[in-house]
Amino acid sequence: MICRVSVFQSSEKPRILFTILRCFLEIDIIKPMLRYSRDQIKAAVDAYQMQQQARYAEIFTLKEIKRLRPSAVLIPLLKHEGRWHVLLTQRSQNLLEHRGQVAFPGGARERGDADLQATALREMHEEIGVAPADVDLYGYLGDMPVITGYMVRVFVGEIPWPYELEINADEVESAFIIPLDWLLDPVHRTVQYRSYAGREIPVIYFDLFEGHQLWGASAEMTVALLEALQSIQ
Repeated sequence: MICRVSVFQSSEKPRILFTILRCFLEIDIIKPMLRYSRDQIKAAVDAYQMQQQARYAEIFTLKEIKRLRPSAVLIPLLKHEGRWHVLLTQRSQNLLEHRGQVAFPGGARERGDADLQATALREMHEEIGVAPADVDLYGYLGDMPVITGYMVRVFVGEIPWPYELEINADEVESAFIIPLDWLLDPVHRTVQYRSYAGREIPVIYFDLFEGHQLWGASAEMTVALLEALQSIQ
């Protein structure tokens, strides 16, 4: 079993901040993931709900949670060279929020959206040009609050690949794919603490992948997907 621990200096004294949220058995879990079928992934996503209640209590009051704006993202899965991958975007530096960060396609619900599923599909079409009809939606992992003021529903779906993406330069700088087994490997992941509203909260950081770093809320969503897939027998 492999874990990584990050050590930092705080204003008070050196301390070990946190270990990986969950340690994974590299041989027993990563290799079977390469053979997961579409039906298995759909069933795992459908059965999984992120266990965020404890995190809510640490970061948000009930009043704050009620004020969070409903939003949705879509984790696009795809098969490339026989391996499952996820597609992510590098957000534009011109945006007011989350500028330059690695993220999944998504955003806040708008009046014209029938539901949050429609929000996720609309946003992906607007950001990278994937038509809603081309998405095989697997379901959603649950709702996750983020400190920038959103309650995000995390959908998972498969897109055909290769696909001719149409990047919206106003919102997205680039799009790229990462192998799912690379994300699962604990060697590539650490957890650090960051201060927020007088409290310290754990933040997941993945290593750089071809110059891109996945961290924060999008990294937490990724780990939720990986945890859901562990239920596959």
